Amino acid sequence: MACCLRPVLLVIVTAWLMLAVSAARSETLSIGKGEAARSQWTQMTPPAEGWTSVALPDDWSKRWSDFSGVVWYRLRFSVDEPDRPRDVMFDYWTLAGAVWLNGALLHRDASLVEPLSRSWNVTRLFTLSAPLLRKGENELLIRVSGLAGQQPGLGSVTLGAEGELRAQFSRIILLRHGVPMFGLALSAMLGLFFFVVWAMRRSETAYGWFALFALAWSAYLLNQLVESPWPFATSGQWARGTILAFTLACTAFFIFMFRFAERRFPRWEALIWSYFLLSSAILIFIPEERLEAARIILSISFVFLFLAISALFLALTWRSRRLDYIGLNLCNIVVLAIGVHDLSLFSGLIPGTMYVSGFASPLRAICMAVVLAWHFVGSLSRVERFNADLVAKVAVARQELAQTLGQQHELALAATRMEERAQLTHNLHDGLGGALVSNIALLEHDPARLAPERFLAMLKELRDELRLVIDVSSGESGEQRTIVEVLAPLRRRYGLLFESCDISCRWAIDELEDRTLSSRQSLDLTRFVQEGLTNVIKHSRATIVDVSARGEGGRLCLTIADNGRGFVAAGTEMKGAGLDSLQARAKRLGGKLTARSDPAGTHLQLVIPV
Repeated sequence: MACCLRPVLLVIVTAWLMLAVSAARSETLSIGKGEAARSQWTQMTPPAEGWTSVALPDDWSKRWSDFSGVVWYRLRFSVDEPDRPRDVMFDYWTLAGAVWLNGALLHRDASLVEPLSRSWNVTRLFTLSAPLLRKGENELLIRVSGLAGQQPGLGSVTLGAEGELRAQFSRIILLRHGVPMFGLALSAMLGLFFFVVWAMRRSETAYGWFALFALAWSAYLLNQLVESPWPFATSGQWARGTILAFTLACTAFFIFMFRFAERRFPRWEALIWSYFLLSSAILIFIPEERLEAARIILSISFVFLFLAISALFLALTWRSRRLDYIGLNLCNIVVLAIGVHDLSLFSGLIPGTMYVSGFASPLRAICMAVVLAWHFVGSLSRVERFNADLVAKVAVARQELAQTLGQQHELALAATRMEERAQLTHNLHDGLGGALVSNIALLEHDPARLAPERFLAMLKELRDELRLVIDVSSGESGEQRTIVEVLAPLRRRYGLLFESCDISCRWAIDELEDRTLSSRQSLDLTRFVQEGLTNVIKHSRATIVDVSARGEGGRLCLTIADNGRGFVAAGTEMKGAGLDSLQARAKRLGGKLTARSDPAGTHLQLVIPV
C-alpha cells in the first residue's frame, strides 16, 4: 500500500514546489491605493489641490454623490531597474478616460465629454519601458469622465513583468468581449431563426415571443460590447435604451413562458404589458438626476417579476414529465441566479464590472435552443403520429367510400333501368298503345268500310311506331325538326281517325314555321299530342276537338280542348297513367301543363320554351 502512495505523494510535492518557485519569481504588483481629485469637464491637467486618498477599485459616487464630471487618479510605484520593460493592466474605468505615465500620454479614449466613450467594460494592457520608466518613483495619472448613478470610477490596476499579465489579460478579454460577442451572435441568430419559424407557423406563438425575447436580449448585450456612444447623443440615452431593451426582453420572456406552458392569462398578461408601457414611459421622460434610481427600481422589479413568473411556470408544469418543461425550469433557475448577481453588481452591492450575464448568455441561449428544439421535435412527432393515424383513417374511409360508391353505382344502374323501363312504358303507352287504340276504334266503328289498303296503312303505322320506340330506347337520334313537321303526321293520322269516329277535329297552327326541336323534344311533343288526342277518343265521348299551336315570343303554347264529358282532376296532380305521362313529358320539355275539366269538356294547355 505504501509503495502505491509514494508516486502520488511525489507528484503532489513536486507540483507544490513548482508553484512556490513560480510565486517567488512573480513580479506582479496590485496597486491598491492612490489619490483622487475632482475637476471640470474641460480641464485637461490635474488639479493642484483637493486630493484625497482612495482604495482601488473606486466608485466615486459613494464619496461624492450626485457628482458628474471628471476625477483625476494619481498612482505611484517604484522601479529599481527601469531598463526592464513592465506591463500595467487597468481593469476598467467608467465611462471614458486617458492615462499618462510620468507626464507622457499612454492612451486617450475618443470622447472624454458628452457623448462619452463607453470604456466601462474594457480592460487595457500597456507595456512600459525606458525612457518612460524612471528609476525610483513613477507616477500614473488617469483622467476619468463619468456620470453619477453609473458607478463612475477606476477599477483595479496591476503591474507585472513584461508578458506576465498577458495570459490574465487574454482571459479577461475572452470573458468580457469574446464570450458576450458569441452570446450576442447566438441570441440574434436564434431570434431571427425562430422569428422565421413563427412567421411560417403563426399558430406557434411561443416561437414568436421567444424570437422577440432573443432579439431584445441581443440589443441589451450591446451595452457590454459597444465602446462608441453612437447612435445616442448622450450617455443617459444609452442607459435608458439598455434598460428599455432589458424590460422588453423580460416581458417577452414572461409571455413566452405562458405560451410554452400552453396557457393564457389575459388579465395577468394585460397587467404585465401595462407595467412594461409604464416603465418605458418612466425611462423616456424621467429627468437625468433621477434616472439611476429609476433604473435600479425597474431592474429589481423585473427581477422579482421574473421570480414570480418562474414560480408560476413551475407550479403549472411541476407534475409534467416533459423534458422540455424540466429543461426550461432549470434554465430559469440559472437565469435567476445570474440576474441576482448582475443586479447586485449593478446596484453597487458587489464591487466591480464583471457582469455574468454576458458570458452566461451563450449557455442560456444554447439551453433555450435545446428546449425549443425538443419542443419542436415533439410537435413534429405528434404531427407525424397524427398524419399516420390520418393516413390509416383515410385508407379506411377510402375503402368505405369505395364500397358506398359501388353501392350507389348499383343503385344508379337500377334507377337507370327503372327509368328506361318507365320511359319505354310511356313510349309504348303513348305511341304504340295510342295507335292500337285509335285503329281498334276505327275497326269497331265501321269494319266494313275499311279497305285492304287502309288496313295495310294501319299495320305500317304500327310498324313505324314500334321502330320509333326502338330508336329512342337505343339512344339513336336524328336531326332537328320544325314544330310544323312534328305536328303534320299527327294532323293527318288523327284527322282520318276522328272523321271515322264522327268527331270534328279543327287544327290551328300559327307562327311556328321557324321553331325547331331536337329529336328527343320532338318525340316528347309527339307523345304528348298522341296521349291527349287518344284520351279524347277513349274517354271523352266528344263531338268536337280543337287543337291549337301558336308561337308566343320564345314559347310554344299548345292547347287541346274538347266538348266531352270531362274527367276528374285534383288541382294539378293528375290521376291515371295517361295524365301522369302527360305531366312527365311536360316536365322533360321544361314546360308547364295546365288541365281543366268539367262536364262541359276538357281543356289541356302545354307551354314550353322553344
